[in-house]
Amino acid sequence: MENKQALANGTAKPGTSEDTKDSKNEIQMVLAKMMEDKRTYTYKKLVVPPSMRSIYWKFFGFPATDEGDILTKVKIVCILCKTQIAYNRNTSNLRMHLQNKHAQELMDLEANSLPSPRQGMPQDVKERKIQKKVLKSGLTPTKYIYTTNADGTVQIDGDIQFVTDPNISLSSVEDDITIGQPLRVMIKGGSVNSQNVAFLMSEENVPGQSVDDKTVSDAVAEFIIMDLQLPEIVEGHGFQRLVATLRSPCEIPNKNKLEEEIIPRIYDNFRESVMTSLSCVASEVALTFEEWRSNNGESFVTFSVYYQNMEEATLECKVLSTFHAPLDWEEAHWDSTINSLFVEWNIKPDRITAVVISTSRKGLHAALASRNLIVVPCLLHTLQVCAQACFENPEVSSMLSKCRSVIGTVISHPAALATLTMQEQLSELDDTSISLDYPAVWISTCIMLEQMLPRRDIIMSILENMDGIDQEMFEITNEQWMIMEDIVNVLEPFKVTIMTLSEEKMPLISLLKPLLWQLKSSHLKAKEGDSDTARIFKKSLADMLEDRYSDESVKLLQQIATALDPRFKSMPYVTEEDKSVVSTPIKQMLTELIQEESGDITLKIENEEVPSKKSKVSGMEFLLGSLCTTKSGMSAEEKADLEIVQYQSEPTAPLNCCPLQFWAKVSAKCPNLAKLVSRYHCVPACCAPPSRIPPDVQIQYDIKRADLPPSLIDKLTFLHGNHTMQV
Repeated sequence: MENKQALANGTAKPGTSEDTKDSKNEIQMVLAKMMEDKRTYTYKKLVVPPSMRSIYWKFFGFPATDEGDILTKVKIVCILCKTQIAYNRNTSNLRMHLQNKHAQELMDLEANSLPSPRQGMPQDVKERKIQKKVLKSGLTPTKYIYTTNADGTVQIDGDIQFVTDPNISLSSVEDDITIGQPLRVMIKGGSVNSQNVAFLMSEENVPGQSVDDKTVSDAVAEFIIMDLQLPEIVEGHGFQRLVATLRSPCEIPNKNKLEEEIIPRIYDNFRESVMTSLSCVASEVALTFEEWRSNNGESFVTFSVYYQNMEEATLECKVLSTFHAPLDWEEAHWDSTINSLFVEWNIKPDRITAVVISTSRKGLHAALASRNLIVVPCLLHTLQVCAQACFENPEVSSMLSKCRSVIGTVISHPAALATLTMQEQLSELDDTSISLDYPAVWISTCIMLEQMLPRRDIIMSILENMDGIDQEMFEITNEQWMIMEDIVNVLEPFKVTIMTLSEEKMPLISLLKPLLWQLKSSHLKAKEGDSDTARIFKKSLADMLEDRYSDESVKLLQQIATALDPRFKSMPYVTEEDKSVVSTPIKQMLTELIQEESGDITLKIENEEVPSKKSKVSGMEFLLGSLCTTKSGMSAEEKADLEIVQYQSEPTAPLNCCPLQFWAKVSAKCPNLAKLVSRYHCVPACCAPPSRIPPDVQIQYDIKRADLPPSLIDKLTFLHGNHTMQV
């Protein structure tokens, strides 16, 4: 105990071991920067706030002004001998001081505080009840329970207070005391590693608030889940100090506890909630398989499910599983994995409308197709593949290499970067600074080239005036500048497509047909003024898009989904023949659905048996009965026609309309057609949710996800993807 006190105070007794001395020196080095100044307070009174309920506070107090304002809560002063004691938010050091210096006073204090049979409860409990009654009555409670006139000075070393009592645990510290000073350090052992040093911070603005260790641990875990951080972030002193400034007292869970206890517990709870949610889904679903690479080059696939929330007219997405998928997997491996996933999550193949995949793995495609599932390429992945094909062109690849070298050289040279910044301001260029791309997200490369073009003269001038570089290495030829401009122009429609997807609440497959048609029929058509290079790129991109979505089942799925989207139901971009191709299966499916709902029973009055007792025929029936044939109900086909006509008569919805909300409003008019629509409007246009579509978010998410340790990939991607669920 004495060694630990000496360690905190910077002194050591003779006989202290060399290890302890080394630890003391290490701690002093770690904390030296925090102890830059000393403060001296002159006090006139010693006071004790009402929240200090322990009996030992009778002989102690906080230094205060003549008016009773507390000067500091880092140290307390003994009323009996004026000794200054570090305030540790625990009364054990108060009692220890009384035991060592004022044994008789301590004995009398504890003897008088024992509850008698008549009392029924300790005095401090009574005082608490009195305080509560005062607060409820609206009266102002006593400012201090003890006030003693006393003169003296208190010197505080920097902004650090040491908690060195080995018996003190953060979980047992009194939870209703406010500290005036900003930071305290609890040294739990003789080492300065993150396991043994805990930072504590005051909550001056939240007096009386209790901080539960489990609450803090869960909050830290939630931070890791929502921001997809690595658990070892909690071992950084910067993070610990940040948490200390927000909560006090709190004990930050270590990396092992997060990985082995807290995150698995949260995962189990969320997994149960997701299972419960999926068990209540009665409509059709869509699945997605998104492939991605970790930092060590290994391939992983994230498996998710999409379905409509009928009550709120929204499309729900649940991330279900992330698994390691080696590049040498064949169809058999994928087949086995898919079987396991379907069994694990109780997914019925006959309820799957389509599967959207963000990968070019033929084995996965074959395994899904063997189950008669419609496999749709993810639009984001398709755009990435198309753009990457342009970048891999030898001439473009050489130009990109030069651009990256130039940008890297300029932004890493302080003088060159300063000149660039100044010239950008003089030229009134946009505020976005030029930066290197992230090749895994094609749009970042396109943005890099866009930034290069208006800065051409500035960058070339800067390079010419830089000493010590090989000018030929960084020279971008006129032909390369022209290729750069062609690439930017050709890929501009792809950028607009990305923006369109990100603006949607949930990009549905009904967008695919209009977007692809617009790209192929307009933006990727050769125009006057296009260079030969631009024409070649446009033709190549148009062919790639056509090939990616050439499967007949995928085409029909797109057409039906688009026809059932109120924004595109008129379909001005297809021929009358195409419209009939779509209308026929829609009517057929709708008729079958109505028959299923009604039990396929159509009653006609003429087929009924003649009753044994004839009823009296009215004059109206005698005269006009042969002209009127009555039926008990419409046929399924007639109902289907009626609902289709009703849908077609509705005004075309504006482009910013959500189709799911549209159908929620008209479902009373077209109840069966609305059910049919839910089969198709559960399929997303891409694997990623809209929140991950903007390029800067894509990059940030890719980097964080790629850095996850294999042991936590499944749990953290699951929790991150589903963190908005209420458990």
